[in-house]
Amino acid sequence: MSDEDAFDQRLLKRAETYARLYPSIVPRLKGAYDSGNPLVRQVARALGVALDRQIGAREVYLRDKHSLSPQETRVVLHLVDGGTVQTCAGVMEIAESTVRSHLKSIFGKTGVRRQAHLPRLLQPGAAARD
Repeated sequence: MSDEDAFDQRLLKRAETYARLYPSIVPRLKGAYDSGNPLVRQVARALGVALDRQIGAREVYLRDKHSLSPQETRVVLHLVDGGTVQTCAGVMEIAESTVRSHLKSIFGKTGVRRQAHLPRLLQPGAAARD
């Protein structure tokens, strides 16, 4: 891991923690970014890169570890990140019944029995079974 990657990872962890404590940070960061300050833009780009890597890593992990399809992976991540079946259907432009069908398949492949337990799928080494 390069020094830049290590910095991105540390920055991502701090940003995630801060965003959980202070949800208003996202619009405030956007406003700072829009101000045109080059340093703020550089930090925002670094955060973006780190977040993209993290999202990509979660997708790969879910597909490899649990044999989920790309669509099932997107459903899991949307729900784990706080979305609902309804918002997932809207974002993915599919019917709610399709999201529920994906969930049924996800449950069958992973052994998870409840939507609330989906975050367990992202924990390396943790048993997904309820």
